[in-house]
Amino acid sequence: MTSNELRDRFRAFFKAKEHPIIPSDSLIPSGDPTVLFTSAGMNQFKDYFLGKRTDLKRAASCQKCLRTGDLERVGKTPNHHSFFEMLGNFSFGDYFKAEAIAWAWEFLTGLLPAKKLWISIYEEDDEAFGLWRKLGVPEPRIKRFGQADNFWPANAPAEGPNGPCGPCSELYYDPDGKVQGPNSVEVWNLVFTQFDRQPDGTLKPLPKPNIDTGMGLERLTAVVQGVETDYETDLFGPIVQVIHSYFAGGLRKDEDRFGPEGLRAVWTIADHLRAIVFLLAESLVPSNEGRGYVLRMLIRRAHWHGGRLLWNRKSVAGGKPEYQEPFLAEMAPTLIKTYRIPYPQLEKSQHFILKAIRAEEERFVETLDAGNEQIQQELDRLRAGKITQISGDFAFKMKDTYGYPFELLSDIAQRHGFAVDQGVFKQRLGEQRERSRAGSQFGGDIFVAPTLKLPEPVPVEFVGYQALQAEAHVKGIWKQDQWVSAAGLGDHVGLVLDRSPFYGESGGQIGDRGTINAPKGTVEVVDTKWVDDLLVHDAKISHGTVKINDPVRTQVNPDHRLKVARSHTGAHLLHWALRKVLGPETVQAGSLVEMERVRFDFSSLGGLQEEQRAKVEQLVNDRIRCADSVQTATMNVDEAKHLGALALFGEKYGQQVRVVSIGDYSKELCGGTHLMHTGLMGMFRIVAESSIAAGTRRIEALVGEAADERQRQERPLLAEAARRLSRPAPEVVEGLDELLGQLKRSEQQRRALQVELAKGEAARLVANAKQIRDVTFISAALKDVDREVLAIMADAIRPALKGSGVVVLASADGAAKVSLVVAVTSSLAKRVHAGELLKAVAPLVQGSGGGRPEFAQGGGKDPSKISEALKRSEEMVRRALGS
Repeated sequence: MTSNELRDRFRAFFKAKEHPIIPSDSLIPSGDPTVLFTSAGMNQFKDYFLGKRTDLKRAASCQKCLRTGDLERVGKTPNHHSFFEMLGNFSFGDYFKAEAIAWAWEFLTGLLPAKKLWISIYEEDDEAFGLWRKLGVPEPRIKRFGQADNFWPANAPAEGPNGPCGPCSELYYDPDGKVQGPNSVEVWNLVFTQFDRQPDGTLKPLPKPNIDTGMGLERLTAVVQGVETDYETDLFGPIVQVIHSYFAGGLRKDEDRFGPEGLRAVWTIADHLRAIVFLLAESLVPSNEGRGYVLRMLIRRAHWHGGRLLWNRKSVAGGKPEYQEPFLAEMAPTLIKTYRIPYPQLEKSQHFILKAIRAEEERFVETLDAGNEQIQQELDRLRAGKITQISGDFAFKMKDTYGYPFELLSDIAQRHGFAVDQGVFKQRLGEQRERSRAGSQFGGDIFVAPTLKLPEPVPVEFVGYQALQAEAHVKGIWKQDQWVSAAGLGDHVGLVLDRSPFYGESGGQIGDRGTINAPKGTVEVVDTKWVDDLLVHDAKISHGTVKINDPVRTQVNPDHRLKVARSHTGAHLLHWALRKVLGPETVQAGSLVEMERVRFDFSSLGGLQEEQRAKVEQLVNDRIRCADSVQTATMNVDEAKHLGALALFGEKYGQQVRVVSIGDYSKELCGGTHLMHTGLMGMFRIVAESSIAAGTRRIEALVGEAADERQRQERPLLAEAARRLSRPAPEVVEGLDELLGQLKRSEQQRRALQVELAKGEAARLVANAKQIRDVTFISAALKDVDREVLAIMADAIRPALKGSGVVVLASADGAAKVSLVVAVTSSLAKRVHAGELLKAVAPLVQGSGGGRPEFAQGGGKDPSKISEALKRSEEMVRRALGS
């Protein structure tokens, strides 16, 4: 049975058990800032488990998951993965233990012999024991384990955390039919969430217990297909074969297989490439922080493991090791083909996926080149000092600054007879992780209790799509961190109403403003926000008093609403235009919709070219002039996606969604407020485009009156520029090019003159050189000379030296800038290392620097210490030469 058939069989089984089959959520959790990636099947059902949503009583899914907490184990075991698919069935206060156990047994025994299955339960869960026995499972095949193994969260009764928890029951498969045999494999975990742990440690029964089950598709497939490892299943087989074929040339003639180390590398590449492809398909891009950093590390780890398979290959032209050549993009199409049926989005995104992988691999090759040079310098320094261990601080610097894998450094060190201080490295890595965790928004706890709740729940009816006015009643007054019964003149409060036309900030759109009139008071609303399920009107009492249950009349500021709506409709048009110009892999990564101002973040591996930017702006303004109709409709989320509506990552959608359509070309799931037609936008102007992170760009744009005002401001500036250049306005750019060309030629002439003067100065310095034994030593402080000219001067001096020599030059540019250059003749480089010499004297001028044995450069901030630095350099040269 294939993995595709198993996935379909699971879903069909639970569909027959009246479970709605819910599509996999994104790997980037929808509307849940507490977790980095979707790591379990239950993540997308968090609100149901917490009781915030009640439109589902039961569900089943096959969820894409990613876990990164122990990547070091990937490749070392036959069934440990970063990315995996989790099959699961869930009950939200509906059925409980009896049904969950019976259905799990029914499904698995339909695939596997019952005599090869055995069960584990929590040691105190007699109910589960009785249910398994009732199904005919022999008592010896049911094992009781403690809370560390069979309770969720582990050890919760004794150690916490407080909140929902419960016992587990696991189903194991053993190919030999043994119980707790060496080949036993855990297949399915059933979690019975039936308790609420209290602060005093007592387990209070939940009024509506829940069921949360999880079964890894990879492990189930291996068991059903009768293979020993997940990497032999049809999920991994094709990509593993491609990896073997690609790297076969890396084997020595006396080898016929990769061996244990090579096999681990093959497994790691296969695992990581799968995770990489799925993350890129969701438009995540490599970066230096958060989720993008995880993606970058996965690509780099996979590439590095490829290098481990090719240690024995010869170098290619130019001396570049062949293991550094990018290869992952060549393999990715095989993996995409393997998953094209259950996940067609992979094939649709193939161009973007391959482009992103190739770009990141090439970037890593450059990192390796830079890192190799640093490592070579460090090894030379250690050899000179007869030191055999690379410090943990250096290893951490290589990883933190250059992204250089510790494993690669260790391999290089071992091949050159060095060890690496792993203890200090791990200590520094742990300190960094603690700093990151302290500053991270990702808490890692799926259940986070809300901080703002009314004493009694109040359903809020939002009527702002239909009207800007509404009659309502005050149901909550939040003042100074507590609920109060009344508020008076000057008080800053949060008002909760049972009915409101005010749009609460969400989806990137700012909240409405306006007024609320009570019988004895007036309230000015300055903002509106959703806090959990409460629509809170951020307001100030401008007259009289407001009390709980007061009848009120609300009024949204119509000008504010119109100007924000212009921006939101503009954001949709901008998204459409970007995808049209840059391609469908371009997706929204965030936005801020304000009054006639749009900030729009989108995924892109490169910035907008000037002609692309102009084309995007033109497309949006073309649609404005067409006054295309803007329509909204509410429908089932699956129907909306079937119609092609874009669902944005990071947003939480229910079963019923609102679709905003513009003409016949733009459809997005959106709860925001919009114009009736695009003509009401008036005008659209892009005012800035920049990079905010690797792979993420930001456009800032103006619409409506704000765009028109910007144009009015720019018109006289253009006229003034034309006047000063003595050209008509259409020829301003041509005039600027001519002026810049003149400036460039003048700079080139100045530079050429400076170089000639530097060469003349070089001859003077040679004539006044010192002799230290048989070595010529030149040091000098120069004025108004930059580092580039210093380097030219040093290069001019070296050929003029007779035999061996050292040149140390310094220059001050202003009161706070120092340039330093050190040059050493090749015959002397083993005794006097230019890079080490400069690294030692640069701190004297509050600077830094380094370089190769024959040439180094750096800078500093304290010109007053130049003479001291030159004196120190002479002392160090004398010491090195034994003088």
